[in-house]
Amino acid sequence: MSRRHPFDLNDSLEDSGILVNPGEDRLDFEESFMDGDAVARLERASTGRPYPKSITLLTITLFVFLVGRLYYLTVSKYDDYRAIAEGNRLRIEYVPAPRGTAFDSRGEILASNKPSFEIVAIPLDLPKDDAQRQKVIAGASQILQMPSDEITKIIANGEGQVFQSVLVKQNIQREQALIFQEREGELPGFRIVNTPIRDYNRTPAALAHLLGYVGKLNPDEYKEKRDLGYLFNDSIGKTGLEFMYENDLRGQFGERQVEVDARGIVKRIFGEKKAVPGDNIILNIDAQLQDKAYELMAKRLRALNRSKAAVIAMDPRSGRILSYISLPGFDNNVFAEGISSSDYAALAEDEDQPLFNRAIGGIYPPGSTVKPMVSIAALEEQIITQNTIIRDEGAIVIENIYGGPDSIFIGYGRKALGLLDVRKAIALSSDIFYYIVSGGFGPANIEGMGINKLARWYREFKIGEKLGIDLPGEQAGLVPDPEWKQNYFEGDEFSGKWYLGDTYHAAIGQGDLLASPLHVLSWTATIANGGKIWRPFIVDRVESEGRVVKRNEPHLLGELPASAENIKIAQEGMRMAATGGTAITLSRLPITSAAKTGTAQFDARNRNRSHAWFTAYAPYEDPQIAITAIIEDGGEGGINTAPVVREILDWWAKNRYQK
Repeated sequence: MSRRHPFDLNDSLEDSGILVNPGEDRLDFEESFMDGDAVARLERASTGRPYPKSITLLTITLFVFLVGRLYYLTVSKYDDYRAIAEGNRLRIEYVPAPRGTAFDSRGEILASNKPSFEIVAIPLDLPKDDAQRQKVIAGASQILQMPSDEITKIIANGEGQVFQSVLVKQNIQREQALIFQEREGELPGFRIVNTPIRDYNRTPAALAHLLGYVGKLNPDEYKEKRDLGYLFNDSIGKTGLEFMYENDLRGQFGERQVEVDARGIVKRIFGEKKAVPGDNIILNIDAQLQDKAYELMAKRLRALNRSKAAVIAMDPRSGRILSYISLPGFDNNVFAEGISSSDYAALAEDEDQPLFNRAIGGIYPPGSTVKPMVSIAALEEQIITQNTIIRDEGAIVIENIYGGPDSIFIGYGRKALGLLDVRKAIALSSDIFYYIVSGGFGPANIEGMGINKLARWYREFKIGEKLGIDLPGEQAGLVPDPEWKQNYFEGDEFSGKWYLGDTYHAAIGQGDLLASPLHVLSWTATIANGGKIWRPFIVDRVESEGRVVKRNEPHLLGELPASAENIKIAQEGMRMAATGGTAITLSRLPITSAAKTGTAQFDARNRNRSHAWFTAYAPYEDPQIAITAIIEDGGEGGINTAPVVREILDWWAKNRYQK
């Protein structure tokens, strides 16, 4: 039998092996699938000619790529694409939580919340087409009166947040919010959000450094806080009590599941978990005393043509801070509402430094306010007794044993105060007395304590360390001694040497000795209460729904290693200052008091410039309040700062004194 080509056509149905229906054309199958090229290819295969390898490799490569891509899209990126797909339909939106309220000790509101509209953008919902996106941004720009480039930059900075909102503008006007609401369909990707913001509704400048302010997270803060549940568009306490008690004041976000369309517009709400407000804080601050202190100090500054000052009051029995003023202040509402970069720059660059918290961050030479402390130290070291008499002739001359000119140390105002015991030395604020008891003086036949003993006693009073007040930014003071000076002037043998004059200066609160107003208040309270050093604290307790969840108890930092008799001598000297000495202005008060003035020179080029200090406590027999005030570059403390303290104590005696 002759061999027949397998694709030769055969009229016999049996030979063809294909069943067809009678009456139908044959070869429908062959004609549909076998064209002339196909036959030729098969003929090549049947004759044994090789198929091109390049085509085989290309086919395999293409197949592997398609399988790999399919795996990547359906397995590796499944969660991401599923989230995006679900995001086009269902989303979780976060509902802002109001911060806790701040109350004073008598229940008056110091900081609360108020409603505010802000415009946010959700990058995922913005048009993908560049032209359309710019059109939408231009529409938002017109309503907000913001440059389009600025909005574009803000959105670009938040592109990686997917469904989280990016703040475009805070605290917009109601009219702008209404326009946005009307044009919502034209502005896909932009949303109006009703967000509670801080309302500092009681003399903001008086409370600015105490309460601090709240602001939006910056990028670095967000990176640090996002694992703690903070969102990209979140707010946080930046300074003051808002910062220190952030974890208490901050509430818990609410959540709601919503259905959105392709433009991000909410169509339905499926469920909602309400936001939980933050806890409330109740301060030891007396708001009316705070207002009075602010009013009196601001008035005094205007009269003196000065702008920088601080006033702090404390209960010497516990460390509770009753009033806290640092001037100049600022309106912390502008931060809560969203301060512009230009306004912030104006505050930051102001030469009066309104953002600087002087009461705890400023360290100054404390001047003669240290003399009651030095008196206790000299008595304890048995350099003097309460009956020791020293003559103040207005100046002392220290002979230069190396043959150079003698050193002359003068008292303030060059006044000769005559014969003094320790009580009278405090009352009249004799510099000469404290030069001699600290550094010694041959003609007086007194050796003096020396700097090391003096420095040790300053440290006993906690100068040179932080006292632990519940505010950020507290600075330690500085207690100089020979070791410190040598290290400070390392490599300079002449400047690094400790001289007798250095000891004299340290003994009257001058030279390199530095302390904050809080330090001066602390040692005043310590002397008033008989030697206890309390940690100063502002917040009494934290409450949630009327229930106390945290309470700050008085904390004893230490006690002076001094006898009650020697502390009593210092108290009596301060009492004499208030009845007939440098603080005699307090003699007109309706209650008894004790005090110490301070005039601290700070400008080596102009010895007439000085900070004006005044520190006091009352009543003398049963101290319930200690108060310290400073006016920077204010002149004499007994003249320029004393009237402020006197009037504050007068108000307190008539309104708060408990017999």
